[in-house]
Amino acid sequence: MVKNLNELEQELRAVVRGEREPSPPPEISEPKDLLSVVRANLGLLVKIAQERPETVSQLAALTGRAQSNVSRSLQDLARHGLVRMVREGKQIRPVLAATEVRLDLNDGSCRLLPHAAAAE
Repeated sequence: MVKNLNELEQELRAVVRGEREPSPPPEISEPKDLLSVVRANLGLLVKIAQERPETVSQLAALTGRAQSNVSRSLQDLARHGLVRMVREGKQIRPVLAATEVRLDLNDGSCRLLPHAAAAE
């Protein structure tokens, strides 16, 4: 199931309040889908890892991209389990959820390795 940013926010709030368990990482139907998203957004992922922006607008300024473009990319990255969107007051901060993507060429599977600091 694909969730929009509002649905992800509502889920996050429910988890924080202890009303529900976090959703399991999204299932990736095709490794090529995940790899395509990573390749298309590698610069954005690296910027998040290196600069640790406090807001989506700060990330947009760091990358020189329009905020609406960055927001769409972040939604796509969140759907694939690569980033989490953390609400802090009125601001939303992008945080890496995974730092590695492992591709097994033997069986064609792909999996994400969680970011050790994802609980920030």
